[in-house]
Parts: sequence; structure tokens; C-alpha cells
Amino acid sequence: MAKKNKKNTKINQRIRKYFDDDPFDIGIERVESKTLSELFGALGIYDIEHNRDLMIKTLRMIWSEADSEIRRDILHFFENEGIIYKGDKVSEQHHFDRDAKIEALLSELDVTPEEATRLREAFSTIRSKKITIEKMESKLRHIRFEIKKEVLEKELEGFFDIDDSLEFNASLKYKIYDQQFHKILTLNTKPYSYEYIETEPFEAIVEKIGADKVEIVKAKQQSIEKFIASIKDPHQYLTHEEIVNSLRSSPPKTMLSYPLITPKVLRKIINQKIDAKAIDIHDEELLIEVVQSLELPNSQRVVEYNLDLHVELNGVLEEIWNARGFNFDQILNEYKSEFEKAFLEELEALVAECASYANLLNYEKEEIYNKVYDFLLDQLGIHLTITPKIYRKTVRRFLYSIQEELIKKQRQELLARTIRDFKNLFPIARDMKRKLTLHIGPTNSGKTYTAMQRLKDADTGYYLAPLRLLALEGYENLNSMGVDCSLITGEEQLINDEATHISSTIEMMNFDVDVDVCVIDEVQMIDDRDRGWAWANAIIGAPAKEIIMTGSVNAKEAVIALAEYLGEELEIIEFERKNPLEVLDHPVHIEDIKPSTAVVAFSRKDVLKLKQRLSKTFSVSVVYGNLSPEVRREEARRFREGETQVLVATDAIAMGMNLPIKTILFSKADKFDGIIQRDLFPSEIHQISGRAGRYGLEEKGYVGALNKETLKVIKKNFHKEARKIATPFKVMANLEHIKLVSSILEENSLEEILNFFIKNMEFSGPFYAASLDDMLEASKIVDSYNLDIATKYHLACAPLTLKSPYIITAYETYIHALEKQELVHYQRPKLNGDFAQTSQELLMAEDMVKEISLYLWLSYRFSDYFVDVDKATESRYILNRYIEKTLQKTELSQTCKLCSAVLPTNSKYNICEKCFRKNYTRRGTGGRRPRS
Repeated sequence: MAKKNKKNTKINQRIRKYFDDDPFDIGIERVESKTLSELFGALGIYDIEHNRDLMIKTLRMIWSEADSEIRRDILHFFENEGIIYKGDKVSEQHHFDRDAKIEALLSELDVTPEEATRLREAFSTIRSKKITIEKMESKLRHIRFEIKKEVLEKELEGFFDIDDSLEFNASLKYKIYDQQFHKILTLNTKPYSYEYIETEPFEAIVEKIGADKVEIVKAKQQSIEKFIASIKDPHQYLTHEEIVNSLRSSPPKTMLSYPLITPKVLRKIINQKIDAKAIDIHDEELLIEVVQSLELPNSQRVVEYNLDLHVELNGVLEEIWNARGFNFDQILNEYKSEFEKAFLEELEALVAECASYANLLNYEKEEIYNKVYDFLLDQLGIHLTITPKIYRKTVRRFLYSIQEELIKKQRQELLARTIRDFKNLFPIARDMKRKLTLHIGPTNSGKTYTAMQRLKDADTGYYLAPLRLLALEGYENLNSMGVDCSLITGEEQLINDEATHISSTIEMMNFDVDVDVCVIDEVQMIDDRDRGWAWANAIIGAPAKEIIMTGSVNAKEAVIALAEYLGEELEIIEFERKNPLEVLDHPVHIEDIKPSTAVVAFSRKDVLKLKQRLSKTFSVSVVYGNLSPEVRREEARRFREGETQVLVATDAIAMGMNLPIKTILFSKADKFDGIIQRDLFPSEIHQISGRAGRYGLEEKGYVGALNKETLKVIKKNFHKEARKIATPFKVMANLEHIKLVSSILEENSLEEILNFFIKNMEFSGPFYAASLDDMLEASKIVDSYNLDIATKYHLACAPLTLKSPYIITAYETYIHALEKQELVHYQRPKLNGDFAQTSQELLMAEDMVKEISLYLWLSYRFSDYFVDVDKATESRYILNRYIEKTLQKTELSQTCKLCSAVLPTNSKYNICEKCFRKNYTRRGTGGRRPRS
């Protein structure tokens, strides 16, 4: 670029001397029109209109935009021609000197007055020093040649063309059908050289060219007659009238080999061959505009565009006059293929550039293309041409559209680097010198008892339980041993200002409270699909000098892996079961069950069915997950104190419930785990079976089943070693982590933050982010309200039953009140009678207790708004008594799932007879009822 500028500077300096030191743009204004025309000829530009203003404007544009080669050509023109320009800056003395020199040189030449005049005019703008006798003689020869040509043109009634042929007009006769007419056509002879015209005598030239004219007219007449004779009759495309009119209206001078058909007729014929939007007829070509469609790549979009076909006019006329079956398919396909190929190449380059800017965002190919289309298509118009301007504008729009997303992604990457080492998110624990102790062994081995004794002796301590019921039990035991303890669960907080210890559910752990000893119960729960993250977080982040974990043997390797990751000391103490556990050889029929037996089922429905059957013979306690902790505790107390003889429970009893169970009987050996129906794992069988034969109450425990199939599975898996818990472990962000993510990403959507943590976090330790489906579902609800991120987090952690419309309705009501900053009052439920008559009424009562638990849970976090704690607590007591009385009944009626009518006792169907006849017998069910 530097060399080019240097060349241009030199040329600019040299050109100034021809304009009296003016720059090109100013000096060119003083150049004569004829000289301007000659300059265009010297540059090889012949299609310029010889209008002075237009020529000056064009030359200025050429000079400003041209490279140094074209500028040099312009400079050489002035240097070779020796031209000087008229203008105010040329002095009168200069004019006098030039005119005197011209006259002096003319006196030396033998010239006619006309020749002298032309010579004076030719040199009138040339600097006097550049006027020589040689240049005058050369110009004189040229003038004499031009004068001779002019005389010849007059004599021959024609004009010498640019190729030195004589152009003349001739009258030609046309005879076709019943018509005769003459038409003036412009014809050309062969070219005559400069030497021939200059040297041959005038009369000989006139005679020669005259004879040539006669021959040319004769040949043209014969050509016309031959052409007319070749026209087919009838003609495939043209009527008689159209043929005659085309011959009459054809221009006298044309480069075409065939007569030009009138535009109207030509368009009519072409439209029969191709669906054209527009047809323009030019001197030697047809411009046919057609509408085409293109399916855009990596998209479902189809765009229409105008395609211009440039077709040789002479070829079309040849096909028409010769009545051939021509078509445009090949031409169209070639143009379409070439055009679309060029467009798609430009598109691909555009998309590639946009994709390079969006590389961090990991867009799918289709997404990139569609984003580009969003910004490109409205600019293309009907011609589908990506100009440099459109290209640049599309890239700018694309960049603008992803700017915020790019910034967010960059922040995400920064955040990922910040928290990749998960243990460092718990600074208090990392600043302490912690010791890890693992108590492992089967149930009824004393591992938890030993840990609780160590906790009791510590100055300060934390007990983390898997269930509220166990947290309450730990709270009561510590207080009964003279240890001041507070209880913190999701639904209840009993705070003792003098407390040195805390008993808490594991999810409610406070990572900012440091203690001497922290007991983490049931550590094998680290492998739980939904809650395992809470154990991992607690082991990593509990701020205690000593962490005591209790759990089953299969958790050993998992805890060792965690200790190695944390770089902390680990002591492992193994415990043995204190009394034996025996598997029965034969199934126990339900009529042969003895007192102190627990029957295990795996659904609320099965528990209630078994309870009804056993109530005919025994007093029965019931424990299942849907019951409130208070009711479960009361049912367990009744069994423990002998008020009931048999316990019917789900696997909820496996989690640390100390009960006088002599025999565990499995009603089934499979369960629905929230995803699939599957056989029980050995670890589950061990955990549940271990509740039989409580040390100090029974010498031996027994494990069996109610049927052969179930007993077979129990026996097969009872002696199997439980699957070892393996890394990686699930971990989850707490509130402080959520706030960190929210701050860095500038994001207030809890769902977005959770998804970021789940999908994008990479940890250097043996972890991966927990997939908290329930919390994500809750976050979708809370994100629709205008709340801060901390409030959203607390709300999403609330105890919810997402499948219960009753609970979700109450939940949304509470959130709406928080958004409006309104007080939230608790509405007492209405109950019919002292106990439930049907299983549906019992389920509703259970949901009402859950609603109270939700209300109380929120009241501990938003105490300024949830003001009816006492009323809610009182209602929970009433509902719990209602449920307890219901469970003490021998039978519960079923209701029709369609009309809620009470069904007959032990009905094997879940709809009544009336609904069956109304809804199913007319639908071709063959009389089969839906099973319950």
C-alpha cells in the first residue's frame, strides 16, 4: 500500500504541470470537449456519452478510484499529445507567442486556407514550445486524409464507420404473402485501409466503393428473399400479420442475424415457454426475470427469489423464425445452479464467521443457521444476493444479539473455575483441623449408640438425622441425659438459648456453626438418588473438630474416598450385631402371624389393605411415609408399649426406629423406586431385616415373608454382600453458593441457577451436581413471582408434595402473599366426624397435615408474614388425632374414583356399578371392569 501511494504522489506532481500547477480535479475543467473525447478513446472507453459535464465527472471518478497504472495512462496521454489547456491562468503573452509560432510554421508549408484553419485549431491549446514543424506535418497529413474522407462520404452518400467500412442506406424490397413494401436498411461495405484511401486516386476509390455497394445491396436483397422463402406457413409461433409487422418494424441497422420480432409478440411467445415475471428486450440479449424457490440449509425455511436469465436474443430469434421447439429449461437450471451455488458459498462463509464469534456458546448447527437467517433474510429482498454491506450488517446484528449471552457464558466459565474444587466452598470447615471417624456395622450393633455417647460428652455438638422423627428422638435423648439441646427441622424449631448441642435433620445443617463433635447418622444415604447430596455436603462442610459417621458396611470405601479427597485423618471402627438374625425356612401365612411382628409393604395402599386384614385378629399400628412424624411416632409408641400387637409399615422403619420387633415379614420383595418397579437390593433387605430382634428385648430376630415367591427373593439376597457405594457423589449448592452464582451471572431465575449448577459444574473431586427434580419443579413456580433469590431458594426448599393439587394450591397462595408482602393466615380445615370413613378422606387429612408442615416450615423463615403458628400447630394436633383414630379402625371404605360413592367392603374394583354401566359398557370393553 505504501509503494502504491508513493507512485500516485509522483504522478499527481507530474500532472500538475499540464494544468498550470492545479490538481487534476481543477485542471480538467479547462480541457476542451474534443480533447476529453480523445482521452476516453485513448483509455479504451467508448460507451461514454460525450457530454462535457458527464465526461469531466467521470474522469474525476476514474482518477480518484483508479490504481497507478490508469493514472499513468492519463499522464502519458497529455505528455504524448503535448496538449495545453485553455484557462484564465494562460497569459496573453503566451497566446501571442503560440499564435506567432503557428503562423511562422504555416508559412513553411504548402497548405490550402481550409487546411491552415484546421491546423490553427488543432494547435490552439498546445504550448508553443511543443509545437514543431514535424508535428504540424504529421497533423497536416491527418487533416488531408479526413478532408478526403469527407468528400468521399458526400460523393458515395455514406459515412466511414469506426472500422473503416462505408455505412450507407439502401432501399430493399420485401414481398411476402399478398404484400409488397420497401424498407430502408443500413448496410456496410468491407473495410478500406488508411493507406488505400490516402494513396489511391479519388475517382478510382469512388468507382471501387460504388461497385461494392451495388454488390452488397444485391446480396442483401437475395438474403431477404431467401429468408422470406424459408418462413414456414403456417408458422408455429407467428401469424401472417405478426410476420409482416415484424419485418416492417425491424430497425434499419442491427447486429442481429434475424429480423427482430415486435416486443409484444416476442414476450407472448417466451411466456409460453417459461413462467416469467418480467421480460426486457435489449439490443442483443433478453433479460428474463423468473421466480424461484430455495430450501435453506439446516432449516425448515424456504425463500423465493428473482433470478435473472441473460439469453442471447439472436439465438431466440433463430429458434422462433425457424419454428424449432426451443425451451429454457437447461438455461434456467444452469443459471439456478450457478446462482444458488454462489449464494450458498457466501452463506456458508457468513455462518462460519458468525459461528466463530459464538464458539463459546456451543450452539447446534441448526441454531446458528436460523439465527443468521433471522438477521439476513429481511435484508436480501427479492434478489437473494449477499452484498458486502449486507454481509457486514448481518455479522454486526448477530454479534449484538449474542452479546449478553456471551458475557453470561464468560461469567459462567469464571464461576466454574472459581468453585471447581467443591471443598473450598466451605471455608470454616477448611480452616479447622478435622478428624473423621466412621462407625460401620449392621443394624442393632450399637454403632449409633456409641456415637451418641461421644456426642453427649462433647462440650458442643451437632446430631444430623435422616428423618425429623429421628432428629426429635435425638433431641429428647440428649436432653434426658442432661445435655441442653435445641431441635431444628424443616417444620419445627425448639430453640434453647442455653443449648450446647443441636439435633437437626441433615438438610437443615448450619455450616456457619462450629462445634466439637458432629454425628452424621445413616451415612450410607450418601448413595440416595434424591437426598444423597445432603450427606456429601455435610461430610465435606460440617465445621466440627471430629466428624462421627454411622452407617452400613457398604459405605466404607465411599467414606475412605472422601477422606482422601479432603486430606483428613480417618478412623474406622467396625461393629458386630449384638444378637443373631435368622431367616425363616417357610413363609408365614397371614392367619399365622404372631404378636411382636412387623409386616413390611411398599405402598400406602398395600399398608392399609394389610392393616384391614390383620385388624380382624390383632390390634395394629401403622407406619408409612405419608403420615406426619407425630402420627408415626404415636403409632410406634403404641406398638412399643404393647397397646398394639402387630406393626404394618413401609420401609420407613428401616431408618433407626427402635421397636420391640421379634419378626420381620416381607409382603413383597419388590418396590417402585420412583422410576421403575424393581426387586429389593440386598442393602435394603439388610436394613429392614435388621430391625428384628432388638438387642435387650429379644435374644434372636427372625426374617420371613408372607408367600413363597417373596421368601425366595429374601433368602437369595439376605446373605449377599450389599453393593459397595462408589464415587462420584452428588453434591448440591446451599444458599450461599446460590447467592454466589446469582451475583456472578447477574441472574435472578432460580431455575437457571440450579440448571447451571447441575449441568455446568465440573469438580476436581469425586462429585457431580445433584439432579434435584423436585427443587427444579418448585423453582419454576417461584420464578414466576417477583422475589429476591434468597426468598426463592427458601421457597424451593420447602417440603412439597408436587403430585398433590391441594398442596400446590396452598403453596402458590403463600408465595403470592409473600410477593405482595401480605400477612398469611392459616385457615382451619373442616373435618366430617372424628375419623375418616374412607381411604380418600384419610388421604385428604394427610395432605392437610402436610399443608400445616409447609406453613410452619415457612413461618420459621418468614415469621413476619406467617402469623398463625399457634393456630396451625393446634390444627396439626387435631388432624393427627383424627388420623390416629382412623388408623385404629378395623376397616376403611373405598370410594368410586369417578363419583366418590362408597364401594362395597373388599370390592376388587375401583368404580361403582353405576359408573361402570354409564362409562364402560358402551365403549366395547366386553364387560370388563378396570382393575383397582
